Amino acid sequence: MVIVSFSLDDATLARLDAVAGCRHYGSRSGAVREALRDFIDAAEWSGEGGRASVILAVPYERASPRGDRAALQHRFGEVRTMLHTHLDERTCLQIFVAEGATARLKEFVARIRRVKGVRHIRFIQSAAE
Repeated sequence: MVIVSFSLDDATLARLDAVAGCRHYGSRSGAVREALRDFIDAAEWSGEGGRASVILAVPYERASPRGDRAALQHRFGEVRTMLHTHLDERTCLQIFVAEGATARLKEFVARIRRVKGVRHIRFIQSAAE
């Protein structure tokens, strides 16, 4: 592994050490590596080319029509699996796992956002290696 050196102010270093300790990293390097992977994934996701994987968590109103979400799943072959659960008597949670061309996944996310009853979307994205 290559050694890379950089400077941090005391306050940032203290925060890094605190996070590294809470998350049980063996060293600062492990924490910084993880942060850099996230940074690179986010930068690659923002580009239009390439491939990626995403996990979408979509809470929505239970009374909303189910057809739109099901239709989208069938229109987007990039969806590999789904999980459905009830959060409470009024709210469901749909989790989608998808992989494919980044542009196509962005289109899927945009379409899900427009479905009636969807409250918000949280997602994890990772650029394919």
